[in-house]
Amino acid sequence: MRRLSPRALRLLSHGGLAALVLALLGGVLMFAWTRELPAFDTLKDYEPLVSTRVFGVDGKEVFQFARERRTVVPLEEIPPVLRKAVLAAEDAGFYEHEGVNYLAIARCAVKGLLRGGVACGGSTITQQVVKTFLLSSDWKVKRKVKELILAPRLEENLSKDEILYLYLNQIYLGHLRYGVEEASRFYFGKSVRQLALGEAATLAGIVQSPMRLSPVNHPERAKERQRYVLRRMAEEGFITEQQAAAEAARPIVTRPPEHDVPGVWYADAVRRILDEKYGAEVVETQGLQVDVAMDAGMQRAAEKALEGALRAVDKRQGWRGPIVHLEPKQVEAAMPLWRERLAGTRARPDQVFVWDLASVNPEDIEPAEEQEKDVARMARARLLETGEVYAGLVTAASDRSATVDLGGAKGEIAITDAQWARKWNPTSATAAPRKMSSVVRPGDVVPVRVLPAKLPPQRAAAEGKALSLALEQTPKVQGALVAIDPVSRGVRALVGGYDFRTSQFNRATQARRQPGSAVKPFVWGAAIESRRFTAGTVVYDTPDLYRDPWTGKEWKPRNFEKDAFEGPMLLTTALAQSKNTVSVKLVDALGVDPVIGFAHRMGVSSELPRNLTLALGTGEVFPIELVNAYASIAARGFYSEPVLLVRVRDRHGNVLEDHPAAVPPWKAEATAEAPAAPFADGTEGADNVQPHEAAPPPEFTIPEQGTRPDVAFVVQSMMRAVVEGGTGAAARALGRPVAAKTGTAQEHRDAWFVGFTPELVAGVWIGFDDHTPLGPRETGAGAALPAWLAFMQAAVGGQPAADFAAVPGVELARVDPATGQLAPEEADAPSLAFLAGTAPAEAARSDAGAAPANFFMDDH
Repeated sequence: MRRLSPRALRLLSHGGLAALVLALLGGVLMFAWTRELPAFDTLKDYEPLVSTRVFGVDGKEVFQFARERRTVVPLEEIPPVLRKAVLAAEDAGFYEHEGVNYLAIARCAVKGLLRGGVACGGSTITQQVVKTFLLSSDWKVKRKVKELILAPRLEENLSKDEILYLYLNQIYLGHLRYGVEEASRFYFGKSVRQLALGEAATLAGIVQSPMRLSPVNHPERAKERQRYVLRRMAEEGFITEQQAAAEAARPIVTRPPEHDVPGVWYADAVRRILDEKYGAEVVETQGLQVDVAMDAGMQRAAEKALEGALRAVDKRQGWRGPIVHLEPKQVEAAMPLWRERLAGTRARPDQVFVWDLASVNPEDIEPAEEQEKDVARMARARLLETGEVYAGLVTAASDRSATVDLGGAKGEIAITDAQWARKWNPTSATAAPRKMSSVVRPGDVVPVRVLPAKLPPQRAAAEGKALSLALEQTPKVQGALVAIDPVSRGVRALVGGYDFRTSQFNRATQARRQPGSAVKPFVWGAAIESRRFTAGTVVYDTPDLYRDPWTGKEWKPRNFEKDAFEGPMLLTTALAQSKNTVSVKLVDALGVDPVIGFAHRMGVSSELPRNLTLALGTGEVFPIELVNAYASIAARGFYSEPVLLVRVRDRHGNVLEDHPAAVPPWKAEATAEAPAAPFADGTEGADNVQPHEAAPPPEFTIPEQGTRPDVAFVVQSMMRAVVEGGTGAAARALGRPVAAKTGTAQEHRDAWFVGFTPELVAGVWIGFDDHTPLGPRETGAGAALPAWLAFMQAAVGGQPAADFAAVPGVELARVDPATGQLAPEEADAPSLAFLAGTAPAEAARSDAGAAPANFFMDDH
């Protein structure tokens, strides 16, 4: 045998030493990396970041608060077709290996060496679970070593099904959706339980690269990946070749982009409460289950009604110009990207999608070769529908019309549908435009509304015909709308402004504004409560000079009509016509304390001015506060706080807080006998993908009595006169009994309308955030009442009309408007409500004439 040369021996010894050192170093690293490996012994340790889910009065989910949008579902609710699709795509041998597939790792390593890079992934589902839950922060080599040790260890402690359960609920699937349940809802609008083969294969394919393979953003790539998953399923024997081929030939149909989900303002108010009580970390990650008083249908109607009113007010002030203007080079660079993005939106044959360019930023649009920003995403895809508003691009403008490109459709704005677009001036009228080209020009991005036409817009777009459009404008004026159930005090709808995306200031709950004449029901209420005055008291609308005893200043109040005064009238008529002079006389006669006290007992918690201007609503209140105070009048004088949160439970169903409905005595017996409206439904369907566990019927409490029921009823009856023949007469269009009050604050800075039927109280405020006057033509009746009416028609218009129920201690009498005495039998006179014992006892004589003018009130 030939002996090795000395040089070879040296090389061999050095190599052996190096190998020993490497082995020792590897052993040290192995020991260091694995001596404190984390434990994951049972499913009890699984506490994922789970969304807080919020449910409306009908038990359906209305919104979520989440850091990771995830809904955990048991493995048995995940259909076999999806489990098999994921296994085929990610780890076909999952149920055979013991946590690590060494053959797959070796195969990938060889391919990587041959191709000079990473050729495939060799991680099993078990390794991915280990990486996701325990090792996400480690660098790659160290993590891989730990995976190889922990994966078999995990399989010793958990069953295969338990590991798969963790995986399917934890994985990221794009668009901020985690777990297969939320992904299924986002992409297909249905529960994971309802997935078909093609949908399951699509979801399984997304796992590899969620954003690159999203069927929403990249439908072609998603389809290619889906075909691969289907082929793998067939190879593994999970489906037949025929099933794979049939499904591969079908297009992937994703859920169309949603309308803006109603309730963002309501969600904001709820989130503020939850964050204050539990902290943002808990709210976003610990899976609270929250029941709220919101009615989703009413909320949607409230948002639509307020938007329409704000647009109308804003238009009356004139045209401020386009959203943005794009130069020809910017249009040329952006247009192909916008069209490509729109083309990627999948729809049914009867649906057409158009773009909305409201978010376009000209500064981010560069020539194609220099493009850095994601310009394509500036074009938001939306379903084309009659009556909806979209921001489109003006491509041509003439004297008679302008052409607007909406991507999936084109339309024309006739000059007749832009007559409101006069030069902007809120204080005085300017001339209407004569030419469309003087209003818009090519390159302008403008809001347009799709007008009704004989040919549906979808069909017109498909046939290449122009849509009829009307020019719109994004309002600067703001508003708020609150609707409250007067019995339970559940806040059924709450809107805090025009657009939450541009301003998160919630005016319904955060803006203090002057109520103006909307404060007068509390002045009149204090007067009735005092028993010095009745609905039939004769008062005088006269210009009197006062020295305010609380400020020492001289003051001569005027009515809205400035120098028009009508002399003697009934107290009811004075409220109906919102007479400032009479309101001041009442406060002067009663004193400020009874008026402020009445308002506070009804629910106005804000500080009110202690002087005669109290009569004109110069204090400031929150919209929700004022509406709730009106709800106390509607609830026969019983006060309780407005309720947004009804019940809060933790992720395991334990009740953390419960807010029983405050039910007045006359309703308590009926409430106790009638089954409570559930806060959960448990029905199947795309909108109810995981039934919300039904809560026990809520208890109820008796609210505080702010004033006597008979006083509240008399005030309520006088407020009905506001609608039947006063400043709120337009509300008669609701076609049912309504009690209400208009309000216009100083210099027309705030416009209000608050009113109620027996079923619902609603209030609308409109104004500018910076207190700029709305203009001399804008009042509570003109600016706020239309939104109130539109909302109430949607909220209660379909219900049978109900009258306000009578209460004990009230008597009705027909009163002569001239004298305040009982009207003669043959006279046409109003029937007024009186506290028992305060109705006039004598009949008016036909020759009595008007009431004497040497006093400002007759006390009966």
